[in-house]
Amino acid sequence: MYTVKFNELKVFMHNILKKLGMTESNIETVVDIYIEITKRGVGHHDIHNFPSRVERLMSGKITVNPEFSLLASYGCMESWDGDNGLGELINTFLMERAVSLAQDHGIGFSTVRNSNHYLASSPYTTQATERGCIGIVIAKGPPSMGVPGTDGKVIGQSPVGFAFPTKREWPVILDICLAYASGEQLLRRAKGGQPVPEWWGVGPDGRPTSDAEQLLRGTKYPIGGHKGFGLAILCELLTGVFSQGPVLDEQEGPDMAWKSSSHTAVAIKADALMDMDSYIGRSSDLIDRIDARAPSIHIPGQHSYKNKVEFERSASIDISGELFDKLNQCAKALNVEGLAIL
Repeated sequence: MYTVKFNELKVFMHNILKKLGMTESNIETVVDIYIEITKRGVGHHDIHNFPSRVERLMSGKITVNPEFSLLASYGCMESWDGDNGLGELINTFLMERAVSLAQDHGIGFSTVRNSNHYLASSPYTTQATERGCIGIVIAKGPPSMGVPGTDGKVIGQSPVGFAFPTKREWPVILDICLAYASGEQLLRRAKGGQPVPEWWGVGPDGRPTSDAEQLLRGTKYPIGGHKGFGLAILCELLTGVFSQGPVLDEQEGPDMAWKSSSHTAVAIKADALMDMDSYIGRSSDLIDRIDARAPSIHIPGQHSYKNKVEFERSASIDISGELFDKLNQCAKALNVEGLAIL
């Protein structure tokens, strides 16, 4: 393991993105997202994804400085084209639009096609809470989940998240997908030789498996069986259909996992139906009552906030030798100074 200062990591990413021709404002957005999301301490959908983003930017598979175009609008709703930009840039813009619409209408619904993977939902949902809104983000990708009792992959795993402000120091944040585990979580389990519950899905032979590697080659199942499947259909409707982007497997091909990305951001003005003090009191009362009924319960967002506090206290992070090498390979390819360690 290598210990790296967050400030050094920020400078490193800035120099990489600048060498790729990204504008300063876009660099600031992307770097801030990677730093903040890495502070969650979950070890995936964070700085670990940066090398693959750089690779796609270098190869021209992702637009470095996308120009977003409005496709349609009606009242509190908008649809956009993301110009095949980084999902981190697109979804920051998308939530900004949703919040702006919510300030005018009480609720804002903004959707985009021609996007890319955005890491996780939390940076964008908390973006809404900082503006006095409840934030909801939904994503779609290619079919990757099956349904028990059927064969094959029929629908995407639909990453979805929400956040809402309370009187606590941290907003309540849920950031999940509708499969029992994301692909990156399964990769970590496979590398570590950790088993998975057999109800998570089936291997390539169509049989339930506790082997994470076999599940990666097979088909994941949705949480709650038909309930998760039904929610995935709703997510596909609110993203692929409303964004006017690809629906399910409409755009098949070797790069479908990236090209089929559509996202939707929803913002709800917290003080639209009551003043903000009343809203904060009631939303906090909701969480306090849950805590009172089960004192040992884990409130979504609580653990990530504790990790963030600890990371900010130490101002550094430990990264694996594998990740360190991948990051510095990016630097070498672009003739940029490598990442320094403590």
